[in-house]
Amino acid sequence: MGLREMEREILHREKKTGTWRKWLLRGIVVLLLVGLGVAAEAGAWLLSRYREGAVREQELTAQVERLQASLAQGQAALEEAQQIIEQMKEYSVASPEGVVPEYTQLYPDFYAQPWTGETVSGGKTVCLTFDDGPSPNTDRVLAVLEEQGVKGTFFVVGKTGQKDQQRMRDIVAAGHTLAMHSWSHDYRKIYASVEAFLEDCYQLYQWIYEVTGIYPQVFRFPGGSVNGYDRGIYQEIVAEMTRRGFVYFDWNASAQDATAKPLDPAVIRDNCLKGIGRELVVVLSHDSAARTTTVEALPSIIQGYRDAGYTFAPLTPGVTPVILDYKREK
Repeated sequence: MGLREMEREILHREKKTGTWRKWLLRGIVVLLLVGLGVAAEAGAWLLSRYREGAVREQELTAQVERLQASLAQGQAALEEAQQIIEQMKEYSVASPEGVVPEYTQLYPDFYAQPWTGETVSGGKTVCLTFDDGPSPNTDRVLAVLEEQGVKGTFFVVGKTGQKDQQRMRDIVAAGHTLAMHSWSHDYRKIYASVEAFLEDCYQLYQWIYEVTGIYPQVFRFPGGSVNGYDRGIYQEIVAEMTRRGFVYFDWNASAQDATAKPLDPAVIRDNCLKGIGRELVVVLSHDSAARTTTVEALPSIIQGYRDAGYTFAPLTPGVTPVILDYKREK
């Protein structure tokens, strides 16, 4: 083979080799592009699944939290129901043998009307209460409450004078709560038996209706629900009055104004303001004729609670009862 033939052969081979290399490179590039495309699609798919999983995890977490909250609410309701059951057992009017006392048949019209109004359980609320009226001081108390724009609760006793009857009507007309305290306020008499207590309250119940046209739904035990006169029967009284639909209130702050000599208004104010710090405060005070300094202290008591961020409400069956701890008092 001559030199020219050899040169042409080499050029031909180089040309063929170059073409193969070009196609090889193109093939590699194509494969890379295809691979990248597949990888991108796979990555996008994995990313979407991850996001869906994250969303699903959040949804499951939220569902678990909701279920836990529902479970906690259910447990709280169960515990509350159990407490009520225990109280019903403790305050049952029936004897251990299941015998219902005869006094449950007394005064078949002595039942409270069902409460359909608002409920109050706390939220920095104070309820001002006045025992042992009506009296000339009641007029002064009503004037202060009207001036201050506050509603209160008056636990009245059995007084039949014309002026006292008008005061009872004034209490109702002004939007305050007129409640039962006692007809006679004679501790030995009313706490002689459950029947005696029912008789006394029923007489006052009917008198309030006769004078004002409304039936009271709230009452307060003379001396509080736990005192030195009713220790043997107060559980029966509570059970029977509760069965009849009435709600009773003690107190967790007191003017401590039931003294032989009237207290200084500043002392009464300071006593009443000791309730600050509780969510629901029921203040005990008196508006009988001798409690002139209590009326004098009333504006500063109201201002003190207002300055502490409290609002005022009368007692109703919708207010959470504030009662003495009888177990502690025994």
